[in-house]
Amino acid sequence: MVNAVIERFQRLDAAFSERASKGERLYGRFSALACISSSESAETLTERSFQIRDRMNEGLGTWRSPGRAMRLVFSAALAASNRSADNFFTARAALNERRRERGCRSLSHGGSCAALALVVAGGEANQIDNFFDILDEITLPWWRRVPAREDVLAAAFAALGDTPEYARAKLDKARQALRSAGVPGHHVEGAAQEICLGPIDPGELAAAWTNLNTAVRGRPVLRNGVGKTGLAVLASRGRGPETADKLVTSFEAVRALRPRPSGQVAARLAMRLAQAQTGTSQPHAAARDLAAILAAQAAVIAAVAGSTAAVAAAT
Repeated sequence: MVNAVIERFQRLDAAFSERASKGERLYGRFSALACISSSESAETLTERSFQIRDRMNEGLGTWRSPGRAMRLVFSAALAASNRSADNFFTARAALNERRRERGCRSLSHGGSCAALALVVAGGEANQIDNFFDILDEITLPWWRRVPAREDVLAAAFAALGDTPEYARAKLDKARQALRSAGVPGHHVEGAAQEICLGPIDPGELAAAWTNLNTAVRGRPVLRNGVGKTGLAVLASRGRGPETADKLVTSFEAVRALRPRPSGQVAARLAMRLAQAQTGTSQPHAAARDLAAILAAQAAVIAAVAGSTAAVAAAT
C-alpha cells in the first residue's frame, strides 16, 4: 500500500509537471513538495500557484530576486498557505523599508527569503521589528554566517511570536542536543537552525541519529544526497527505526518518478517526504515547507555544476 503522503506528492508532482514548461520541471517537483501539507486538491493548488507566479512576474520584473524559475516554488508555498503575491510584496517592501530605517545589514536576496518565511508562517507587518531584533540575537560571526538561512529562521520565529531571547535559547538547546547525539560539528548549525522551531527530545534524537546512519549505510546515493545535516534534521523527530523505513521507502518512490530525478534531487525529495510523514501539524509547518524551497536552490546549483563539468570534460 502506498503511503498517503507519497501518494499525495505523486498527484501534486503530476499536476505541476503537466503545467510546467520543460525548463521548470525541477522547480515544479519542489513546488509539489511545498504544497504537501495543504489539504486542497492538487489541481486547485497547481492553478493557484501558477496564478500567483504570473502575478510575481508582473511585480518583480526580470532581474529582481527570486529568479523567474524559482518564483514557481515561492508561489506554491504561498498557495499552500492561502497567501497571495500581494502579501509577499507587502512584507518584502516593509522589511526593506524598516531595514533602511534601522541601518541593519542587507537582507538576503533583497528580502525575498525573509518575506516568504514571514508570510507563509502567518506573520504580519507589525512583527517586522521583532524580526530584526531576533535576527540581531541569532546572527553568527560573518565567517560562519549563512544569511538566507538566518533570515528565514528569524522570520519564522517572529511569525510564531517568540522573543529574541527565547529564540536564542531554543537555538542553543537544539545545538546542544545535536552535539550530544554525536552529530559532526560542521553539520550542527545547519540542522539546529531548522529543528529549533519544534520540540526536541535529546535522548530520542540521539537514538534516531544512530538508526538513520545505519539505514543509509550501503546506500551511497541516499547517504550523500541527504547528508549528515539532513539525517540530523530527520533524527530530531525521534522514532529512529520508523523514520529510517520512511526515508528508504520515500527514496524508492521518488526514484520511480518519470522523468527520473537525479540521485541528489531524489535523496533530498525523499528526506522531505520522510519528514512530512513523521512530523505533526505544528504552527511551523509552513516554515518546514520553506526549507524544501531552500533545498531546491541547492539542488539546482548542484545539477548545473554537474552538467557544466560534464560538458567541459567532453570538449
